[in-house]
Amino acid sequence: MKKYVSIVSAGLFFLMCLGSEAVAQDKHYDGLMGFTPWPYDLTTQAVIDTYRFIHENGNMISHHLDNGVPWDAALNDDDLPQTIINDWSGRLERTDDEMKILLSMTPLNIMRDGLALGWTVEGDNRPLAPKWKNKKLSDPAVIKAYTNYVLRGVEFFKPDFLAIGIEANILVSLAPEKWDDYLSLNRQVYVAVKEKYPDLPIFSTVQYEHYRGIENVSKNNLAKQKPGVAALMKHSDMLVLSTYKYGFVHPNEIRDDYFDELLEYNKPMAIAETGAMSKTTIVMGLPLISSETNQKEFVRMILEQAAEHDFVFVIHWLTMDFDKMLPKFPKEYRSLAKAWVHSGLLDQNKKKKPAYRVWREHFEE
Repeated sequence: MKKYVSIVSAGLFFLMCLGSEAVAQDKHYDGLMGFTPWPYDLTTQAVIDTYRFIHENGNMISHHLDNGVPWDAALNDDDLPQTIINDWSGRLERTDDEMKILLSMTPLNIMRDGLALGWTVEGDNRPLAPKWKNKKLSDPAVIKAYTNYVLRGVEFFKPDFLAIGIEANILVSLAPEKWDDYLSLNRQVYVAVKEKYPDLPIFSTVQYEHYRGIENVSKNNLAKQKPGVAALMKHSDMLVLSTYKYGFVHPNEIRDDYFDELLEYNKPMAIAETGAMSKTTIVMGLPLISSETNQKEFVRMILEQAAEHDFVFVIHWLTMDFDKMLPKFPKEYRSLAKAWVHSGLLDQNKKKKPAYRVWREHFEE
């Protein structure tokens, strides 16, 4: 009798598992899905392959301009440096007309702790000229130059969505004394762009691991994160996130309430950047533990939660692992880049990972 009861119990448990799986599969995401055109190598073929993958596996592209700002040219409303025109033209020429576009620009540097570096005729992320080096984010010259630059970007790309700041709340973690200056800049740029493009959704993106205090450097100023983001939302049409899973650095649990604490903002939500490592990687001497199964489950959760909360779009940062490009990185960035080198949906040999199949399950239906 006990054996029979055990068999029945096991059968019921199995059916319950099937039932819960069926419920999970019912959470099909039918919003916009896309990628950034980050290539797997610094070659023309890698760029061609990347854009082809995006068009075959998405209906949206994210042009993510984190390269600095042409401060002098933008301030004087002069012609943009040819290096910018070349970059922008190359992006747009390779983007199919039917693709929705997210254009992301930022007045912050790549570390998110101060003013963006320069983008000049010599190239991107160039040291700031002395006249800009000590300016506050709220300086009238900074606001005028950045507003002009954003307007030029919108005119050129004609995006469907516009980020005027990238992972802005990291500034709260690293330099909270600059946050009020950022809010002032954000407000004035938002108002100026909105006046000219009233129907364009405009926002600054929010880094979710900093918001929750999962990123270690965010812990000291964590109490300032939620009030800071609440203030940011006053001049934001959407709440748009970046969220990643990187071993113990970003040990995001797979759970059904992953985004619940953001519902109080009552804003349309979306994801501008996401991804997860698919294999264990040594970064700065420490192992970041992961696997293809870990990546698959994270991507599945993101898309199911996006369905649950009617996210407008989901952008997966990387299409394919960039092992081939990693040795070509500047040494100071190479170790950091290792944390996300294996977060593509294809491996370096273009083999489809389990996470790719999850993505296609949602994209195809």
